[in-house]
Amino acid sequence: LPMLLGLFGIAFFAACSPDKPENEKGNKLHEDPTKSVFTLTEGKLRSGTAFGNMPKESDFVPTGNVQKIIWEVVKGENFKTGDGGQTKFVVKNTKKHPDVVYSLRMDYYNAKGEHMNHQFYDNEQDKIHQHFFMYYVNDGAANVLVRDRTKLPYEYTYADSYKGKFIGESNPMGFFGFIRFLQSGTKFNLKVALMHSGNLTKFGKDGKASPFWAPSPSQLNKALWDLSVKLPIEIRSEEHTSELQSPLII
Repeated sequence: LPMLLGLFGIAFFAACSPDKPENEKGNKLHEDPTKSVFTLTEGKLRSGTAFGNMPKESDFVPTGNVQKIIWEVVKGENFKTGDGGQTKFVVKNTKKHPDVVYSLRMDYYNAKGEHMNHQFYDNEQDKIHQHFFMYYVNDGAANVLVRDRTKLPYEYTYADSYKGKFIGESNPMGFFGFIRFLQSGTKFNLKVALMHSGNLTKFGKDGKASPFWAPSPSQLNKALWDLSVKLPIEIRSEEHTSELQSPLII
């Protein structure tokens, strides 16, 4: 009898625990990436295009300064910085260079070295995947996610397209977007994370996705994360901007 009561108690707890996420690791409709390449390209937006009005890739004019950070899975366990890339992004600030905008592109590869971005779009995977670009600060006890947009040292806007259609506003993915940096002389880690929301859509009751800087508490606690890395960012102070006239090699 005690054994039966114990088994019943375990079954009851499992059935009535609403906060327990369903394990979908074995049911994903995509492979797990083993290599990710982050490409930051300096440029500007075409005349008449505002950063805050959801610019498209066709609105961007590159100026030739391209930087890359590469993350790779080591022994199938974790992502670490890989060979062939830089250790950080060094960027200009909008105070001194108000027209400078950067495009940020993510490319994922599987264990065979095959490009696999499409796997996150096909079979309606676009409805459950979204990149977030998060900023954490230390409050003395722990690292805390900044949810106040006005306190971010950067600004980002989704600019994805799928099958020739712009989806940056209606279905943000974050495989391609634009970012600019606001605070001169600042160093920080930009946390980039790719959410896999599982059986739940990434859209809220209002039909909108969470903003780029802050997944919902439910998403943070229950979603799976296909990728979570930190991109070191150095926003140059004004006296160093002359060093940025040619492509960087770090």
